[in-house]
Amino acid sequence: MRFAFIGAGAVGGWFGGRLLAAGHDVAFVARGATLDVLRREGLRLNDEAPVPVETAGSLAELGECDVVFLMVKATEDTDLEALLAGLGASTPVAVTQNAVEMPGRVAAVVGGARTWPGVVRGFFHHTGPGRVEFHGGPSSYVFGTFDASDPAHLQPVAEALEAAGIAATVHPEILLDVWEKAMFVTCFGGLGAVTGKPLGYLRTSMRDSLASLMREVRAVALAEGVPLSDDVVERTMAFADRMPATATSSMQRDIAAGDPGELDAQVGAVVRLGAVHGVDTRLHSLIFSLLEG
Repeated sequence: MRFAFIGAGAVGGWFGGRLLAAGHDVAFVARGATLDVLRREGLRLNDEAPVPVETAGSLAELGECDVVFLMVKATEDTDLEALLAGLGASTPVAVTQNAVEMPGRVAAVVGGARTWPGVVRGFFHHTGPGRVEFHGGPSSYVFGTFDASDPAHLQPVAEALEAAGIAATVHPEILLDVWEKAMFVTCFGGLGAVTGKPLGYLRTSMRDSLASLMREVRAVALAEGVPLSDDVVERTMAFADRMPATATSSMQRDIAAGDPGELDAQVGAVVRLGAVHGVDTRLHSLIFSLLEG
């Protein structure tokens, strides 16, 4: 199969590199220093020797692909029409961002039938242009169809990922998992960014606030027609309890470094969708107001 990855950061680099090692035709769309390094030196995974990779500055340069993975971070400046310009007439787009609005935004550009929402889990690290590390733990991708069609045609992609060492599952109701992951990363990241504290502090000293943020996410999901279960907050808090106490989110780290990063795409999305449905999201609104300036 021929795969294209828009973005060669932590997740895109690792997924693309493993598929390449498994014998698939893989190309990367990148820019700036990443594009230069990939062309000059290749892609390096962990301590392996760098491997040459096909690269391009835009999707239009690559020709036909079986699947395009959208692997760039979601920010308020993400121009999906520009990123997806040149997409094949029938090529699906696999969405991986921790942003509940992103599947709908992609569907508005390419159509719901070609939009595959998904959830990545794993501790992948982008250590420099063309350099990615992964040292164990979960490495998975759960994905499905946006338009609620039969997802059986996604199975060959899942099998390719499995053969490349990435646990892949086709989910019949993928938006459940998209929102459930958002319940963890958005609330953890937003509260962590405001307090400057790691997960261990949030789940103990600020446990009630963390749970209340999660309840806001569930309320918005229900209003969006995504039937998160009655026990989803309890299960997500239990998951938080199992994670390392020193953990911080990527959004939290970006904000601490002066980059708003995914703030709008994660916290802002909950605020916007809550406003559409008249759902009270006062805690997310407070966090967004404190951080966006």
